Amino acid sequence: MSIQTIAGVACFYLACSLFASAQPLTCIKPGTDRWPIKITLPPGAKTQTMTIDQALALPRLTGVATNDAKFRDARITGQPQNEDVIVTLSGYLYLVGFESDDCDFHIQISPQPRTSTDKPTPEDNCIIVEAPSGQYAVSIKDQVEGVRQWIVDNLLKKTAPTIGSVHVMAHPVYVTVTGALFYDDAHEYLANGSTGRGKEHMDSKTLWELHPVTSIAFATPPKP
Repeated sequence: MSIQTIAGVACFYLACSLFASAQPLTCIKPGTDRWPIKITLPPGAKTQTMTIDQALALPRLTGVATNDAKFRDARITGQPQNEDVIVTLSGYLYLVGFESDDCDFHIQISPQPRTSTDKPTPEDNCIIVEAPSGQYAVSIKDQVEGVRQWIVDNLLKKTAPTIGSVHVMAHPVYVTVTGALFYDDAHEYLANGSTGRGKEHMDSKTLWELHPVTSIAFATPPKP
């Protein structure tokens, strides 16, 4: 086999692995629910490291209505907690979902090492973190596509997820993630303390997210 042929084969496989930005994704409803905030980073953002417990304890924002028109295209400020910070936190990654509406990677991070066999309980909680497609998050395309490719390479056996699919981890996966703090005011707190968000029986009891996520990596889990 010639050097040219070998190089061509290598380029072919490399192109196949870089699935996320190779072709436009077909999404049902991108561009809604505070979309300009979800696909950008706050300018001049502060950086902060939080524990997963601190993130889950962030305050409810009583001054922000559901689908608040004031914040449709603007970041939330003037509150006990604002959307002007980029947060790094660590926890157990429970699942990855590929959202059909906007093609986000929906990821749930929990204090507990839940898996497909050690299932969540009603007392469990998680923070949702999302990596949008670089097709939309063009100003941070390399960062978000890097997160999505890392997920595919390290957690999904190098197989691109199908739209609408959900992948629960078979073994505990402890990661560190970084992303912009975001308040999902398209939802609301329910009487039972949940928010109606979360997949595969793991509810999220907070409207705070990291969205968009700009980095992810394996981390050393805390000692029992």
